[in-house]
Amino acid sequence: MPDRFGPRGVVAVLIPLQNSNMLPEYEAMRPAGINNQMYRFSLVRHDKAADAVLDAVPDTRLCWPDVIIGGNSMEMHPWSHQLQEEYRAAFQTRAQGVKTVLATDATLAALKTIGAKRFGILSPMSNENSEYARTYYAGHGFEVPYTTALMVKKSEDIIKVTVE
Repeated sequence: MPDRFGPRGVVAVLIPLQNSNMLPEYEAMRPAGINNQMYRFSLVRHDKAADAVLDAVPDTRLCWPDVIIGGNSMEMHPWSHQLQEEYRAAFQTRAQGVKTVLATDATLAALKTIGAKRFGILSPMSNENSEYARTYYAGHGFEVPYTTALMVKKSEDIIKVTVE
């Protein structure tokens, strides 16, 4: 629902409480005339990320958004096409008719749009996370010959990673 700060629309974005770099990154990508409303969920238990996101979705409707974005990558965890379908359905149910976009779906759509066939993966946390992502994207027909990780130990330390 457009407002005076977002005459083109309001976007509710769900991001991890412990990841302080995501808010400025989303703001840097925000188109003119869009009001980003940021909502946080806890990643205290990385293995429960999907549940934490789903629990937070109903609160996002309180800003009357035009779209709700699930801004984290579920494929960095043990994930599959079937799990993504179930997660998407649960997310949409909790959104109660508000349009939704999930990071994992958006990544697949972007890769297909640019005609990608082969790419590498760099995850922030662990090689295990990169391998989960490799498995997910290989299951969608992509070749992923290279994976690595920054080996950040705690989510809150991601903001400390420099470009170098």
